[in-house]
Amino acid sequence: MNQSADIGALTHRLDLFSPDRHPAERALALYAASITFAEDGVMAKAIERGQHYGLRRSSFYEIVLQSYLFLGFPRMLTAVETLHRLLPANNSADGCGPITTQESKQWFNEGSELYKKVYGPNNLRLMDRVSAMAPEVFRWMIIEGYGKVLSRPNVDIISRELAIMAFLMMENREKQLHSHIRGALNVGAPPELVTSVIDDIGPAAGNGYGAAKRIIGQLKT
Repeated sequence: MNQSADIGALTHRLDLFSPDRHPAERALALYAASITFAEDGVMAKAIERGQHYGLRRSSFYEIVLQSYLFLGFPRMLTAVETLHRLLPANNSADGCGPITTQESKQWFNEGSELYKKVYGPNNLRLMDRVSAMAPEVFRWMIIEGYGKVLSRPNVDIISRELAIMAFLMMENREKQLHSHIRGALNVGAPPELVTSVIDDIGPAAGNGYGAAKRIIGQLKT
């Protein structure tokens, strides 16, 4: 937990949010930042701002789903409760069934391709490093992370990577933040959009803001 993150500062950033470019992507990243606090009021404000810029429930929902990869199940469940209260869904209660062979193959194949896009020329080095420490973890990264979750439709990979940046800024996870700022650029996010997201969150991320500024500065040089 990043003790330097400031919920009051994030609320203030949401109040001031008035983007001239890429409003939906930036609003979605601010929503991701709000999830890190697991606090109803700031998440509700972020949803309201996102709706103002045309975001639908499906986009918020996808960011909630991917949040467990970076924030864990407790905060994901808190976020989905707030989202459901504000924007109710009509899902059936019988959605739990066995995973099919086709699903698992699809998750592996799509996950492998997306992983390569996000990490670019560093993908083999990371695979070797993680596999040497914990081969199960690398396998889960591909199937669970990049396949089952991050390859889902409704939100494009640029928006997903920007949201991941927001999670990691707020958590001040500098090593992973470096990977995903680079990943956002690798999948096609314009550098000015990446910088805008970093500055939209700004001091609300506490030490994570300084880390993000250092990283984007290094990557631009």
